[in-house]
Amino acid sequence: LHLIGSLLLWALLARMRIPGAWLSGLLFAIHPVAVESVAWVSETKNTLSLPLLLLSCLCWVSQDEAASGPRRTRLYALSIVFFLLSMLAKTSVVALPVVMLLYAWWKRGTVSQQDAIRTAPFFLISIVLGIITIQYQHGRAIGAETILVGGVASRIATAGMAILFYLKQIVWPVVLLPIYPRWEVDPPKIWQFLAWPVIGAALALIWAKRGTVDRPQWGRHAVFGLGFFLLFVAPVLGFVTISYMRITWVADHFIYLPMIGVIALIGAAAARWYDEVEETAQPLILAGGAIILATCALLSFRYANAWASEDALWTHTLKSNHSAWQAHNRLGAKKFSRGDIEGGYYHFTQSTRLRPDLGETHNNLGSALSAKGRGDEAIKEFLEACRLTPHVPAMHVNLANALFARGRFAEAAEKFGELVDKEPQNPSLVNNYAVALFRKGDREEAVRQFRRALEINPDLKDAREGLAVATGERPDPTTAQPPRPAEAAAPAMPAMPAIPVMPLRSPASGKAYDPFDPLNLQGK
Repeated sequence: LHLIGSLLLWALLARMRIPGAWLSGLLFAIHPVAVESVAWVSETKNTLSLPLLLLSCLCWVSQDEAASGPRRTRLYALSIVFFLLSMLAKTSVVALPVVMLLYAWWKRGTVSQQDAIRTAPFFLISIVLGIITIQYQHGRAIGAETILVGGVASRIATAGMAILFYLKQIVWPVVLLPIYPRWEVDPPKIWQFLAWPVIGAALALIWAKRGTVDRPQWGRHAVFGLGFFLLFVAPVLGFVTISYMRITWVADHFIYLPMIGVIALIGAAAARWYDEVEETAQPLILAGGAIILATCALLSFRYANAWASEDALWTHTLKSNHSAWQAHNRLGAKKFSRGDIEGGYYHFTQSTRLRPDLGETHNNLGSALSAKGRGDEAIKEFLEACRLTPHVPAMHVNLANALFARGRFAEAAEKFGELVDKEPQNPSLVNNYAVALFRKGDREEAVRQFRRALEINPDLKDAREGLAVATGERPDPTTAQPPRPAEAAAPAMPAMPAIPVMPLRSPASGKAYDPFDPLNLQGK
């Protein structure tokens, strides 16, 4: 998909008669910033939306130059269809209608009423799907969570710094990370606003050098290229809160599309420079260009290796960003799952230190403490996790397990009872509730809950065995064997043979909840 997008970019720039079209397409294809979108399967929507967007642009440019007639109508209709498909792939292409008007100004020096009318369907698609995306971000991807982004001043400061950061990454893509340091901007410092005077001065200079339609100067092309970049990057600058901002303000995949405007400017400037210099200097330019392209390819290859596995990715992140709590959280989960309890404990401790306001960090630290036999400390962490993130069932399950493991059966029974009230058709939860009741000494209620579990699932072996113990038909197995350790995210009761609960579902997404997955990012 990325290769197709690169070839279509070449075709579009050539169709627009922009110099260096092939060079821009090649530079985009091998640019290190594109690695994240290509290597991260969750960002396939980025690489899918790009070809559709470029096809829409190709049809738009072609119909704009075609004579009135059936062919122009077909191209116009195809442009709308491809844009709709691109928006359905990812709504980050929402700015295209404004870019179309910018294209009209770049080409003809004005935006006519006809231009506005012909872009109306594109604006309609952008507005409708854009509103749906915002509603999804706030209603599902973010949900009840509070993402600390600061006030208006903080957002303005963040946006300016993000623009300069992205431009720097495009022209100097040396240090690339999946998680960049999250700047402290609440409250913002005076120097953090300095990006805006720099941006304003640059735009003023470019505008002054725009020339006319008949005699365009370099500023006219720069307005179009940088305008493309700014319009497409605007939705992710922080003025609208998105779920990924809980981790970082900036990300490479945010500029996969916007950087096309800057790359096209670089390619066009290089091609024009090559044509205008003396022939004796052209070999030096070719050699320099080849070195730059080879360096980009090498940087992309090296960075792609960091995406080979989670261990490689998060280790690479922590080398340059020690404050990446999410990297600590994920790397700790990988170590913990392999049985490296101490390694998991170290990284969970770091993630909790960095983000004590997140339930998931306390939950994972509690799991490591439980595995280390420090049950009372684990209970404190699980209690804090449940306080901070009350809507995630697995954290309450872990708390119930920890309480049971410490012999606090009454509290464990109460917690399992709360879980059963929320998931009354989960037979394993009901079974474990019954076990806790039995250990608490409430034999009668335990029998009733065991039978209830069997009504939901007659084949639940643990409920049958538990019922036999509770009714006295067989001896209590806990007097003959040591308790089995509780699982990190499944309330398999240690007191009696029990199976893990059915996969717990996130009330927001409806998907199985992974307690070690702090990303849970949808609609990024």
